[in-house]
Amino acid sequence: MAASVIKLLKNKKPLLWDGGMGTQLIARGMTSDTLPEVWNVQRPDDVREIHAAYYAAGAVAAQSNTFGGHPMKLEAGGLADRTEELNRAGARLVVDVRPKGKIAVGDIGPCGAMLAPVGDADPTVIKDGFRRQAQALAQGGVDVIHIETMFDLQEMVLAIEAAIETGLEVMASMTFERAPHGFFTIMGISPQRAAAELTAAGAVVVGANCSIGPADMVELMREFRKFATVPLIAQANAGKPRMEGGKVLYDVGAEEFASYVPLLEDAGADIIGGCCGTTPEFIRKMNAKIKK
Repeated sequence: MAASVIKLLKNKKPLLWDGGMGTQLIARGMTSDTLPEVWNVQRPDDVREIHAAYYAAGAVAAQSNTFGGHPMKLEAGGLADRTEELNRAGARLVVDVRPKGKIAVGDIGPCGAMLAPVGDADPTVIKDGFRRQAQALAQGGVDVIHIETMFDLQEMVLAIEAAIETGLEVMASMTFERAPHGFFTIMGISPQRAAAELTAAGAVVVGANCSIGPADMVELMREFRKFATVPLIAQANAGKPRMEGGKVLYDVGAEEFASYVPLLEDAGADIIGGCCGTTPEFIRKMNAKIKK
């Protein structure tokens, strides 16, 4: 029987999540012309080691290397017909190293296509792609599915509905930017609307990840907490990215990032982790700050 995030939260909170996956893959040599999900079958030991490092740093959960596992995303590399294979493989890698009492998470990101009124993608095709991905992750043995980094509420709801069909708990995180009058996704979705509609769609945990640093994430969590009726997850970036010497660097180090953990707790976050630019060292520092 799959582990339950909600049951864990009843016994202990906040829960410490993992950090960035892409940052770690790049550090191990992944290039921009490679789809990350291919490493699930070509370099599985590297992916396992990344998950194991996050668990060892103190994370209760690690997320599978399947962020771009929707068939529309995989089609960019001519791999749409391997959707089930790559997602199942990604799920099994995190399950392989999951310590007893911890959680293996099936990760789902945006499909890469735009729905009306911005684009003309077929919602039925998009939902079927999310269904294929979610079912493969479930077959691979994950405990929960986390749909993340979404900015289009229509797409998010389609993904939640498809993932719920697996019978697993579904978590949902959208990505926000600071605007003059508050926080909104680039499609204009507010935290209030996101909290209400993600919960109505069936998500058992809602929240935000990516795009903003930890200071802004504290403010965003305070806003979310006003409206959310379910637990909240917060996974900030390590500040703003910048290019230096051909590499992407972030302006918030592990020690500074970890200093925001008590503030995120006070703001109402029930699950705290990292996104782009964060590493197992960030999680280790955060583990020292989190309330026991």
